[in-house]
Amino acid sequence: MKGAIETMIGILVLTFMAVLGTSYITASLNTQRAQNYHASVVQELENSDFADSVIAEEQAKALENHYNELKIEKKTSDSTGESYAKVTLDYNYSIPVLNMVMDHEIVGYAR
Repeated sequence: MKGAIETMIGILVLTFMAVLGTSYITASLNTQRAQNYHASVVQELENSDFADSVIAEEQAKALENHYNELKIEKKTSDSTGESYAKVTLDYNYSIPVLNMVMDHEIVGYAR
């Protein structure tokens, strides 16, 4: 009888660990997806030469893709006069099993 109880507890612990591990993998995949989206936004801005229509379109797409916010700040270099943009993607990092939701940001520059 003692062996059956220990086996059952072991199976429950292993099941919980498998579910928790799956949750972490899912959160990691969501982070990778956000990084890929951020890189595509930077590429799109560079290709459009920071057009206002593209900026508005990308910000709307970010909301459609369930990201919290996409901030694009156009800037000009003082020394060279070149244009560039600071691109900040705000998204949720969540682990539902542990009821954790954290706010993360990815910051990059388009030149």
